[in-house]
Amino acid sequence: MEKEYLTISQFSVLSGISRKTLIYYDKINLFSPKMVTDKRYRMYEEKQLDTISVIYILRELGKPINEIKIYLQERTPEKMLSLFQEEQKQIDKKISTLQQYKDMLEKRIELTKLADVITVGKLTFIQQEKKPILIGKKINQQYNEALIDFYSLIDQQHIVQGFPIGAIIGKNELAKGEFSNFSYFYINKSTEDKNQVSIKPEGCYAVMYDYCDYNKTGKLYQKMLDGLAKKGYEIDGDAYEEYIIDEVAEKNPEKYLVKVMIKVKK
Repeated sequence: MEKEYLTISQFSVLSGISRKTLIYYDKINLFSPKMVTDKRYRMYEEKQLDTISVIYILRELGKPINEIKIYLQERTPEKMLSLFQEEQKQIDKKISTLQQYKDMLEKRIELTKLADVITVGKLTFIQQEKKPILIGKKINQQYNEALIDFYSLIDQQHIVQGFPIGAIIGKNELAKGEFSNFSYFYINKSTEDKNQVSIKPEGCYAVMYDYCDYNKTGKLYQKMLDGLAKKGYEIDGDAYEEYIIDEVAEKNPEKYLVKVMIKVKK
């Protein structure tokens, strides 16, 4: 059977590339038809579908037209391997980032659903298994400076922003009633850099939820400590403060829902 050329409309349907884009690619000498008839009709060969599909993928990956043009003009198996392997690495990075976006959304969905089932203001106790967390440096400077440093750490660890950030109050600060004196910022997420990963110790934790704005949790801590004293518990470690409902989900700061966990013992 004699091979027939494909019209630009037919080639557009088969390739999924619009006629307008095909004409544009021809005008800039990126991708041209196999022949042009006397009536100026652009005609393509079936085998050109492979090339246009690669152009499409490279453009979807953000490759500049000029770089694609240079590759097509100078293409060899070796150059194809080099280009495709590099693009493969970039795809892996994008997949990793997209997976983190998904994880962040799932985490916030999980926390929002949790808000519907917890009891606010009630002191409860749980047995916590040890848990890896990403923790920042000891806070020895102004709050804003420490927060900037922690966000820089998150960026260095290639963690996308959006995961809820918690704060740790040290055992000594708790004992002295310094409930706004944070020792560390942390995030409930591990990283491949094991030097940056800390462990939230296993053991018994007192837990309480309450509604309050950022940095206004003093009354909640005092209420917890009073309740612990009545029940015969003592502080055995740090306090971990994290918001279940924050400004992402709630406009009114007075309705932000915070969770505080304090490591305790009888």
